[in-house]
Amino acid sequence: MSHESRRRRSVSGRVLLLLAMMLPVLIPGTAIARTIYGSATGHGYAELFAGQPGRVFTAPAYSERGHSVRNIHVSKEEYGREKIEDPRARFQPYIDGHDVDVWLAYDGVTVGERSFRFDDARTFGEETSATHHPMYADLHVAPRHGDRPALFCIESHPGDEDAGVSEIPLFLLVDPLSARARLYRLPGLFTSCAAVTATPDGQLSFPAVQRVRDENGQPIGARLIDHRIDGERFVETGRLRTVRFVDPPDPFRFVVDSD
Repeated sequence: MSHESRRRRSVSGRVLLLLAMMLPVLIPGTAIARTIYGSATGHGYAELFAGQPGRVFTAPAYSERGHSVRNIHVSKEEYGREKIEDPRARFQPYIDGHDVDVWLAYDGVTVGERSFRFDDARTFGEETSATHHPMYADLHVAPRHGDRPALFCIESHPGDEDAGVSEIPLFLLVDPLSARARLYRLPGLFTSCAAVTATPDGQLSFPAVQRVRDENGQPIGARLIDHRIDGERFVETGRLRTVRFVDPPDPFRFVVDSD
């Protein structure tokens, strides 16, 4: 076989493999084919949230010119500690006509002259105290749109040693440039900033995820229960999605059973 023939055969094989990963799969015990989320990326929830209507955040913060504004900066004179002990991540997003200084620390976030402590956030459920390592967190920004105020979302992402974690600290700062700014801690199990959605009239919602277990206690799926933010409260919207893990207990590859 010539070198050119082998090359074409190799390319064809890779294309077929990619197509197979993207096509719906017939799940045993069902009569219909369902898409397996997570086959291509290894993280099905990111794929699921990317396709939902009303999605607010699409990527970490970028400047007006499209350049990433994430950088690590520490002033020993200002904070009095060495960089390795007390790092701060500095972001400078352009939002609602302003260049804004945002400092992310372990225990809170500062926007301009105002500071918000994570422990003071309005909390969903029984989440405990949480911190972000600034080296492993991103700031997502959504400018004001119609009746919806500007939004900041702070999302930790695991380091290499924690690549398989399923729950992360996740915070939403609503109307961050106004005196009415409010910080919420959202459920972090299997979710991300990409899970936050908004209706045309500005109503914000997000899913709270509950694991589903079999009679032996092994996780076999999850329930995604949507909630909306209503001032100080989190209220169920009535939307429920259920997913079934393809290879239990691996939670990151699944099919959607109901929506």
